[in-house]
Amino acid sequence: MSAKSTYLQTADKPGMPRGTSWVLAVLVVMITAAMSGAQEAPVASVEGDVYLDPLAYMRVDKSAGDLPLTVRHQATGETRMIEGRLLLAGSQEMYLRSATVATVLKAGRFWQGNLRRLTVKIGSRSFILTGNNRLVVTDEGEALLPVPVLDHAGDLWLPMTLIETVIGPQIQERVSWDAVKRRLDLGSAEYNVTGLTVERLGRSTAVHIQCSVPLGYRASSPEQGIIELKIYGAEVNTARVAKSGRRGLVLSARSRQYSDYATVRVKVDELVGHYRTYTADGGDEIVLVLEEEQVSAMPSPVPHGHASVNIEQGLVDMTNTIRVRTVVIDPGHGGHDAGAVGNRGILEKNVNLGVAKELQRYLRRESDLEVVLTRERDEYMELADRAEIANGSGGDLFISLHCNSWFNDGAEGFETFFLSPAKSDWAKSVEAAENSAGQEPGDVEFIVWELVQNRFISSSSQLAEVLQKDVCDDLLLNNRGVRQAGFRVLVGAYMPAVLVEMGFLTHPEEEKRLGDSSYQRRMARALGNAVLEYSRQMAATAPVEGQEGDDE
Repeated sequence: MSAKSTYLQTADKPGMPRGTSWVLAVLVVMITAAMSGAQEAPVASVEGDVYLDPLAYMRVDKSAGDLPLTVRHQATGETRMIEGRLLLAGSQEMYLRSATVATVLKAGRFWQGNLRRLTVKIGSRSFILTGNNRLVVTDEGEALLPVPVLDHAGDLWLPMTLIETVIGPQIQERVSWDAVKRRLDLGSAEYNVTGLTVERLGRSTAVHIQCSVPLGYRASSPEQGIIELKIYGAEVNTARVAKSGRRGLVLSARSRQYSDYATVRVKVDELVGHYRTYTADGGDEIVLVLEEEQVSAMPSPVPHGHASVNIEQGLVDMTNTIRVRTVVIDPGHGGHDAGAVGNRGILEKNVNLGVAKELQRYLRRESDLEVVLTRERDEYMELADRAEIANGSGGDLFISLHCNSWFNDGAEGFETFFLSPAKSDWAKSVEAAENSAGQEPGDVEFIVWELVQNRFISSSSQLAEVLQKDVCDDLLLNNRGVRQAGFRVLVGAYMPAVLVEMGFLTHPEEEKRLGDSSYQRRMARALGNAVLEYSRQMAATAPVEGQEGDDE
């Protein structure tokens, strides 16, 4: 727009003082020129420094061409070809047109052009997306993507990470993207949790969950009238692991798939006062037994029972007979193996040892527990030797302390792992880093498969849950959740065993805290309180003295 045309368009505006139109014309010309210059400025003008380019996070690579992708429905074996683009400048994130996503996922689209906003509806689920924005509004809350939805070429382009981490879990669809093969897998033909049946047993009701392999699980009652089983490493057939009609004390049941685990939520009658769980059929079936409260007693608002059970068929479950007397604390790394190193020069091996010593002092002061450290000074130890020390000392719990690291300094938080094959890419990356000090990790999964049926897998997962929740609540840490991975340091420990990642040394604030001795004491106290809480839970579910041999 020229200055003359601008002036002509503003000169005849009624109600303006004389001379105002000329001033406005000049301002419009200046603003228009500035905006035009900003749009034409190339990315190279900031010499590749994205921090000097506020629009870099949504910069479209207009030269990106269509790439052929394969979509495979694993349940039916059906495949089809679609097209995507590496549309975000400087990123390898694959993008799909919203129209393509709607076709693949059988979704409806509702467009608000004035807001550049798109609502994608899949079944009863809605996802609200805005062009050039990372925020996604879902029925379960808001999610912030690492890359934005892009407004380009008359459509919104959706990043693959949105489909994998947000849409897939919420519509209970298993989604897996292989960037190397450029293949998107939907659903899963390899379910290991395959069915659910309900059996009436007089005043009790049994829920049978069929599995193709033994799996670790934990049962709890998170709210009134609900019993939830969290099954680690599960690939659940959500259509078959469900119950819509009432039968016995079960009102309904549904399952949901997450990245590293699945849940089965059972809605129960208000008369249920107790529940118990056990495994049958050689560990291939998880059984939840609901017991009706006695008529003379008021039903409990929340059904109560023990946390979880995994046993070999015909054997007494070791989960409920553990008495915690000796705790083995393993300060990870040491000697020439420094572990992660922060930007301030904080060494992981020193943080691990500092917290371990404080934890030993705290537990000895607050309880009568025996506490053993696998190393008490800066020395290198083989990973296998640490488990041997734990076994040789008669340990009842094994806790390996570590600090995390990541190439992105924004990653932060606390997470806990127990021994089982790694399910997510993140768990595999942490596993590889922690195993690197020992033998090649390639044979870990072979060993782990032999240990999946280990009698301590359930109690290890329960210990991990207690540590994760209590420490995060106490220290107000970002809760990254309980995960599973094949850590070599846990292999061979004949007791409940977990590995704790206390924080990220690559995160500036977390590195500063982890290197501070006062914070190490606070971390040790939070870990110690969680250990004591787990010990109390185990004591509460242990048989009364003198009753263990009643069946003989």
